[in-house]
Amino acid sequence: MKQLTRETILHRNRIALILTVCALALAVLCISLPLCRFSTTVYTKKSSNTFVGDEKYKEARAEAEEAAAEREKVNGGKPVTILETVTERTNSSGKQTSMVTFRAVENSTKTGWQFIASGLASGRILLICLLCGACSIVLMMLSVLGKMDTPWFDLPARTKRLRRLACWLLLAAFFLMPVFLACNNLAFIRYIKLAVNGVPRPGTEALLQKLDVFLYGNTAGEAILDLMSSVQYDSTAFVWIILGSFAVMLFTSVIFCEGEIQRTLLRGLLYLFVIALCVVILYPYYVMLITAFRNYSETTDMYFQNLLPTGWIWSNLKDIINRGVLRYLGNSLILSLGATAIAMLCGIPAAYALARMRFKGKRAYLGFVIMSQMFSPVVLLVGISQLMNSIRLNNTLLGLVMVNAAFNQAFAIWLLRGTFISISSEMEQAAQIDGCSTVGALLRVLIPMAAPGIVTTLIFVFINAWNEYTISTVLISTDAYRPITVGITQFSSFNMIEWQYLFAAALIATIPVVILFMCIEQHLAAGLTAGGVKG
Repeated sequence: MKQLTRETILHRNRIALILTVCALALAVLCISLPLCRFSTTVYTKKSSNTFVGDEKYKEARAEAEEAAAEREKVNGGKPVTILETVTERTNSSGKQTSMVTFRAVENSTKTGWQFIASGLASGRILLICLLCGACSIVLMMLSVLGKMDTPWFDLPARTKRLRRLACWLLLAAFFLMPVFLACNNLAFIRYIKLAVNGVPRPGTEALLQKLDVFLYGNTAGEAILDLMSSVQYDSTAFVWIILGSFAVMLFTSVIFCEGEIQRTLLRGLLYLFVIALCVVILYPYYVMLITAFRNYSETTDMYFQNLLPTGWIWSNLKDIINRGVLRYLGNSLILSLGATAIAMLCGIPAAYALARMRFKGKRAYLGFVIMSQMFSPVVLLVGISQLMNSIRLNNTLLGLVMVNAAFNQAFAIWLLRGTFISISSEMEQAAQIDGCSTVGALLRVLIPMAAPGIVTTLIFVFINAWNEYTISTVLISTDAYRPITVGITQFSSFNMIEWQYLFAAALIATIPVVILFMCIEQHLAAGLTAGGVKG
């Protein structure tokens, strides 16, 4: 890192402090301006067979204007706008018809201070956001007193802690602004739709009362739900200006803490990307976990009211065990372990021969191994079924193990061949000089050295056999021999899907694979790169 002079540090810190104060002032100013616009349809009048300018049109418009005037008296003089929509069409008789729709719309805007005073959750979030920004400014001021030109590595530990705390507060304020928008969406859209559809939810009455005071000055009364069902709102540009102000304050605080923005920003973006990626990857497992312990009514809740189960139904596990899930799990273990063992026992000698020996037809055999991966199991299902019938292995675990081992054999050979090629042949020659035979050198030298690649091949073959569904569906007709992938389909029928049991069974089905990964994880990374370079 380039060493800066004290004059440069002083100039940089002054600019950063001025930008921070100006950004906070801009944020406070924007909070005093309208953050959201609201429009409520307080009256609707539809007049069919009406043309613009005729008597029916005038009567309908007069009714809409009268309703708008009455609403203005109730709401304290807030303007109510009349909007009209004309729909023209030709009926089946070929005549031109027209329908005019009049809507009386009440428009209003709300500032950030009004949100804070409303008692809504979004108002509290906005207040916390503002307090975080103000506290960070105070901490920055305390940390720069008498130390404006001091390099970061010469600062006392207390000053460093103050600046880092200010940086974290600004980071929290920056991310709280999207939370503010999300809370508005919940309050003005989701919770209102739930109330309109009659879905019970704790706190709905209190929310409607707050919205009545916030939007209509406590004049809506019992009509609050009807009014809120027609509310449309959108955020103004000032919300994004506030977000930009906090971003500027965050950047300046990083300059105070680290001295340079580029490296810290890139590192922050990397962390943000990793966090977002983890959320995307882990979210399906989160849904599987919480759904496995919900009751049936919660699993079919189309509004997804509760992020967590209202009550953890542990009896779901007992129910699926009573319906044979453990037997299916045992069948899958037998299938996967048996197919993996056969594929490895046959694959290791074959891969060694392809990596070390020279024989006629070697290239053709390699090509055949690759070509065999082109055939999907679905294409060969009829032939496989007839073959299993002829040798009387249909509807048996042994037949299923052999078919899965055969389909994974080419993949195991190809992957293990790359592992053996990456090991120097001099190691094998040294073992033979010491008295080992070819088989002895393979067992005592090559296989231990190829352990990472063997483990990688093993886990891929195991997972392929564990996840196999199509062949098992065709070959197995007896419930006693079904693997877990086929067995859990009993929870999904034409009339009903028992989501809580389906996800509970899927949760149990992931446990063996997770345990396998935990046991051999240290060899996996090395095995994935085996054969990547020439030996």
